[in-house]
Amino acid sequence: MMIVTTDNTSLILGSNEPNVNKIIDDLSLLASKNIGELVTAHPNLLIFPAHFEDNEDDIASKPIFELNVSESQTVLETGNVMGFIGVKDTQLKIQSRFARASVVDSDDQANQEETIEEDYFLHYMLQKVLCINLFDLKHSRNQTNLFDFLVYLFPHFLKKALSQGLYKEYQKQSYNDSSLKGAIDVKAHLRQNLPFRGNVAYSVREHSFDNPISQLIRHAIEFIKQKPNLRDVLHSDSETLDFVNLIVQHTPSYHVRDQHTIINTNRKPFVHPYFTEYSGLQKICLQILRYEGLKYANNDDKAHGILFDGAWLWEEYLNTLLRPIGYDHPTNNNRQGGIKVYAQKFSGNNVRRYPDFVKDSRIILDAKYKRMKDNKIDRDDLNQVLSYLFLYKADIGGYIAPTEENDLALNMGLLNGFGGSIHKFKLAIPQKVASYRAFKKAIAENEAKLVKSIDELSGIQSSNQPLMII
Repeated sequence: MMIVTTDNTSLILGSNEPNVNKIIDDLSLLASKNIGELVTAHPNLLIFPAHFEDNEDDIASKPIFELNVSESQTVLETGNVMGFIGVKDTQLKIQSRFARASVVDSDDQANQEETIEEDYFLHYMLQKVLCINLFDLKHSRNQTNLFDFLVYLFPHFLKKALSQGLYKEYQKQSYNDSSLKGAIDVKAHLRQNLPFRGNVAYSVREHSFDNPISQLIRHAIEFIKQKPNLRDVLHSDSETLDFVNLIVQHTPSYHVRDQHTIINTNRKPFVHPYFTEYSGLQKICLQILRYEGLKYANNDDKAHGILFDGAWLWEEYLNTLLRPIGYDHPTNNNRQGGIKVYAQKFSGNNVRRYPDFVKDSRIILDAKYKRMKDNKIDRDDLNQVLSYLFLYKADIGGYIAPTEENDLALNMGLLNGFGGSIHKFKLAIPQKVASYRAFKKAIAENEAKLVKSIDELSGIQSSNQPLMII
């Protein structure tokens, strides 16, 4: 049973829908529970970014969705989180609210047409942020599914993990030669070396790259190779190809028949004080290999899937546009950038704030993925930017949000007190496009308009002239 909705939306689960009570019962296991709690309780749930607990938007304390139940109906309300999640017999697909309907020919005898949802914007942001080479969207005529996203993201997790080095651990190795260097295996020795000819059967613990984690990665690689529409991701760039070859080279004991054993060996979440990035790689490999089993009829209460923090993704996407024109992007998760709240350091007051984008300590911009209706700014959002302006002694503050309407650059007005101004920008997400290639071309034109409008803020800062509406 598949429920499809979009982010920041309310969906009515009507009583006339088939199996609605079963759907509500299944989704109730996850509703209104914060993401931090869910990740701990459900090992097969992959959240992106992995270090969400350090996110400035505090996504860890927010739910994936909420269910508001009344006598007449149940309403499913989503926030900024997108992706796929399944629990028991129910799957929930949360697309970006900019997904568009596309009509394609069906394969049945009547040659009828069917409509699928093309989430070009989510794919595009992932491509820009994670440097994924998606030349076009290649998937079946069914809706783009969880498996596609898992394969798209596999190179990113592979590169993150292997950037820390190829993992090795102690493995028990058996030998039968004359160079005794471990514990004698009496049974093996009697079986193999009678009459005695100089060899001794023994076993020893050695550091090895050919271990259960490396084998799990190898099995995922070989599994992806079997998918004609998706296997190109394994050589989408030279670094990915090098890492794939490295895993293949160091897993000489690989055999396809061992897949079930390797999956069972990796049931326990990977934890290591240094190889921290292997945890996410282990999760995504397990989901790729177990996808067919996870997809339907999960009888336990464990959720599976992959979810994206839309606010984080939007912010990182904007960083790819603003960094080339001189904007810094302070990040909370690695404590880089930002500004101290207190001028003097005393015990307990070493507090920092991290605006989304800063240029020359004079312009502060805030990324907002949520809906911003009627060009109004929420009270909390306004107070946040005002506090940044005060701390930086900056002249200009602003907001950048996506929209289904036209591009917009608007001067909201001059400020009292220390002065300065507030601006609002909207990037139009193309809707009427025939393909992913057409989408990329259209949004590139809108990006150029946005960058030009934002770049003009530097001229406003020096001349104190208002920005014209586009």
